[in-house]
Amino acid sequence: MRILVSVSNKTGLVDLINKLLICHPELEIISTSGTCDYLKKNNINSIEVSEYTSFPEILNGRVKSLHPKIFGGILSNTNFSDHKKDLIQHNIKKIDMVVCNLYEFEKVIKSNNFNHNEAIENIDIGGSAILRAAAKNYSELIVLSDPSDYEQALELIIKENVNESFKKYLASKVFRFLSNYDDNISNYLSDSDKQYFPKNIEFKKLRYGENPHQKGYIYSNNFEGGIANSKIIAGKEMSYNNYLDSDAAFLSSNNFEKNCVSVVKHTNVCGLSVNKKQIIAFKDAVKGDPISSYGGILGFNSEVEEEVAKEIIKSFFEIIVAPKYSKESLNILKSKKNLRIIESRYKNSDELYFRSISGGLLAQSQNILQSYDQKIVTEKKPNEKQLIDLKFAWDLCSFVKSNSILLVKNKTLLGMGAGQPNRIKSVQIAGEVAGTDSDGSILASDAFFPFPDSIIKAYELGVKCIIQPGGSVNDEEVIKEANNREISMIFTGQRRFTH
Repeated sequence: MRILVSVSNKTGLVDLINKLLICHPELEIISTSGTCDYLKKNNINSIEVSEYTSFPEILNGRVKSLHPKIFGGILSNTNFSDHKKDLIQHNIKKIDMVVCNLYEFEKVIKSNNFNHNEAIENIDIGGSAILRAAAKNYSELIVLSDPSDYEQALELIIKENVNESFKKYLASKVFRFLSNYDDNISNYLSDSDKQYFPKNIEFKKLRYGENPHQKGYIYSNNFEGGIANSKIIAGKEMSYNNYLDSDAAFLSSNNFEKNCVSVVKHTNVCGLSVNKKQIIAFKDAVKGDPISSYGGILGFNSEVEEEVAKEIIKSFFEIIVAPKYSKESLNILKSKKNLRIIESRYKNSDELYFRSISGGLLAQSQNILQSYDQKIVTEKKPNEKQLIDLKFAWDLCSFVKSNSILLVKNKTLLGMGAGQPNRIKSVQIAGEVAGTDSDGSILASDAFFPFPDSIIKAYELGVKCIIQPGGSVNDEEVIKEANNREISMIFTGQRRFTH
């Protein structure tokens, strides 16, 4: 057995090699100069690379392992007869294992007292090439880039059970490490804007971020579907906020049956309605909060019709998002000079949803239309029509910021309270927006009611049914209050927070 060792981080190395020598006494060790000195100090004999290749280190150590005897031994594949001939012809010995990690570039640049030349000299060339070569040829050898893998590798070697799956895992770990390593170097050498972007991702610059003093960028995965891959048919250039609001309108309208029209303001759905006739859905969506609708974003899940386009241009909207537009509607909408008209396809998927935080990213699955319980917990039961609106209201909770309270009637949002630090305030705001329309409505709450006070307020608004997750320590008091007010209530057993 022949191994090549070149490490900056020497953790666990002596123990690894001593145990390898027990099961492979004939073990031949080739090592770079610094590693060779370290092994000799620990009574382990090895051949220095320069002695093995009969070529000295040059350029102050910048070139030491870049040699055909090293890379031929790593990259040769026994399945190719030409490889075997080349090894024999050039007296190259096959290498069975590579133990290698790199100069700690990231550690250097994060220190307080480094200079640029020091950073450059800590960009590892030979080690990176060794790891890349070994990982490419993983089926022929074992490559260890992380000391945490030494123990498992030893166990499998001793049992003579090193399988393809384990070697493939080690190879993937190498390429993942090299990608991060190269990314750190790229960030260090790049301008201050790009160094914060995730690796291997190209961002397009926007006019600005949420505010004019902020920089803004957008990344598109270039796949079919989604606002980032939408087609801008007409109107001004999209901004950071435009994309955020358009996405909220796009997602909310596409998660209900046709024809659904949503109105979004500051990423919150302030109006949404579903109707067999698109014109009615549009008018009811706007009617939900006419003041907030002004300057809002419209989302459609069906082709925009001429009749609706005529109504749209009577008021001021920033953006329209729809899967398509009739020829007549498009001509009408284009008459509004600054109206942004976007065509976007919806593709239902279980992709993760990402959000940025300081220093990194968060990821989670989608918060839309998941299955849930429908446990009636009150004496009074909702009727069939109310059950339809209860489901509609609950699904809509996913698109309004918590704490969210929605008042709904006939598959139309009448009023909503969102983003409040206490739930009863959201109930109050939803009632103020809905006005007298709240009488006979359905109320949905994205999380449980901690106290009965919200039930009392809902009763004052004329609410007849409530849907909420349940799970409060005061559930019994809340249910009792609903019974006293003859309000029917359903527990879903599922929270729908949207932050």
